[in-house]
Amino acid sequence: MTNGPVETPSGFRLDGSALVVAMPVCRDETITGSEIVVRGEGGFKTIWSAREPRTAEAREGVFQVNSPRDFATVTKELSGSLPKTFYLELVHIRDGEETTRSGYVDLDKARSAELADGEFVTHKGDVMTRAEIDAQLSCNKRK
Repeated sequence: MTNGPVETPSGFRLDGSALVVAMPVCRDETITGSEIVVRGEGGFKTIWSAREPRTAEAREGVFQVNSPRDFATVTKELSGSLPKTFYLELVHIRDGEETTRSGYVDLDKARSAELADGEFVTHKGDVMTRAEIDAQLSCNKRK
């Protein structure tokens, strides 16, 4: 990442103390990994990264952050707890090129949201389903 995250609509929820995210995904994308990125002195810094999704759900953009259950290889261990706000990068291949898509996570929103099963909250406080999150991408509007 050279210019910082490019934000796209995403959702998140707390399942107990675990953070589960729903990143928007196009039908023709292959998910290869995820990263947590924070703004620090001198720019953006990766504080956690993982590759090789283990589950079908993770390959479709829904996974638990910092969990070995969803990714086979952790390339950078998270030291300490999650920050209050951060960007979550989804690393994916589309049209033969690896690129990233970012969602902004606000843990205070996750803690205060009342969500039904299958619902996620955005950093703006909107409650959305997985289908609504994916539907925001132009690639999923094609018939």
